[in-house]
Amino acid sequence: MGTHSIRDFGAVGDGARLDTVAIQAAVDTCWAQGGGLVLVPAGTYLTGTIRLRSNVELHLAPSATLLGSTDLAHYATDIVGCCFVNESALDKCLLYAEGEERIAVTGQGTVDGQGAAFPHRTPDGRPGERPMLLRFVRCRQSLLRDVTLRSAGSWCANFVSCEGLRVSGIAIHNRVNANNDGIDLTNTRNVLISDCTLLCGDDAICFQNMSDDEPVQDIAITNCIMSTRWAAIRSGGASRGGIRNVVVSNCIIYDTYGCGIKLQISGNGMMEDMAFSSIVMRNVSSPISLRYGNHHYNDEQRDERFPHGGMRNILFSGIRASVADEATLRAAVPDLHPGEELQCISVCGIPGHPVEGVTLSDLHVALPGGGTAEDAANLHAPELADVYPEYFMWGVLPAYGLYARHARGLCLNNARFELTGEDERPAIVCDDVEDLEIVGLRAGSLRDAKSLARLRLARSQVIRGCRSSGDTSSLVRLVGEDER
Repeated sequence: MGTHSIRDFGAVGDGARLDTVAIQAAVDTCWAQGGGLVLVPAGTYLTGTIRLRSNVELHLAPSATLLGSTDLAHYATDIVGCCFVNESALDKCLLYAEGEERIAVTGQGTVDGQGAAFPHRTPDGRPGERPMLLRFVRCRQSLLRDVTLRSAGSWCANFVSCEGLRVSGIAIHNRVNANNDGIDLTNTRNVLISDCTLLCGDDAICFQNMSDDEPVQDIAITNCIMSTRWAAIRSGGASRGGIRNVVVSNCIIYDTYGCGIKLQISGNGMMEDMAFSSIVMRNVSSPISLRYGNHHYNDEQRDERFPHGGMRNILFSGIRASVADEATLRAAVPDLHPGEELQCISVCGIPGHPVEGVTLSDLHVALPGGGTAEDAANLHAPELADVYPEYFMWGVLPAYGLYARHARGLCLNNARFELTGEDERPAIVCDDVEDLEIVGLRAGSLRDAKSLARLRLARSQVIRGCRSSGDTSSLVRLVGEDER
């Protein structure tokens, strides 16, 4: 056990000469001697793929930079690639580990992937190869601490089938290419992410299950600051392993234009037992979206040999959010998808498979308004059960605060929806919702909206202690013929 400086193995650190062989020699020697610390001293070290080893800590000094080569020939090909169908363009990786234990990347230095150098498309239109910055596969007891990770060609840090991961105090700046995620947890469990700043071009923290026997579970995320084009916290994937036992707390989300918290699961997958608390969102396209559907993320079909999955037992508490207006969204995102504007909180299942046991408590959301009477009349949007479950899939929703469809056991407690502009939609629309409880709602609505809340196919509802801060003509309006 000891310290091994990469300079002792011939690394130059001038940013021009390739130092891959020297860095790998330092890692391998440290590992062969039982482990220890591999020091990356001040300098800029151009490198291709580096394989990390068990019991080795790669430590970057404050003025040290590992600089990813822009030559794809310098990246390993005999590694586990991206687990997504039709995503082989993302297979290559700069820092890689497979089947290792007690590995660490620490220090106040930087890992820079030079991701802007890798085109998203080749001249003949094919997907361009774009290396990830870091990928750990089937590793145990891994640590990332204090480092800065920036400018990957695609995802920044991907953990596949790992257990016992700790990520603390790191900074991610990943906004130079497509698919610029921050942290992706695939089939991974026992994870603590804390005190991080993630500025991304795609999902900041994403957990997804692509396995039948390895769940994503026991995930704690706290004290993080996130900003991204897409979701700050996102889930996806559809295999039977499922996603469960996730806690997110004390986080700030700002300038996020693909939904603050976006939970999606489809087919045979089950998502359950998750809690989100003490979260402030500023300038987001939508605060929260939950969607269970029948579409598999990898473009596969639901396995009919097994029952449907579902989404259940999800708690949101202490949420403060402000939603960006359409002008702000279009200025920030020139390629805005139709329907991303004027979004609200949504909780949606599919017929016969409701989202169950969702509680939204101590909620204060400021919304820009702008919804029209035509938007409010959108009562029969297509189910789109087999379509990729995106939060804007139905276009502008008929409610400005909360839209729920195919849900059971939905509770809205002490919520305030504050309009900063006029909106002709009701604050709440519930369609095929059983066991609904709304307590202590404060919201505004125009008289033209006809009601503060609109219920269709409503069964077992309790509404109490609510009031309108606007000029609406009624509190609740029932639509349809099957209310009970």
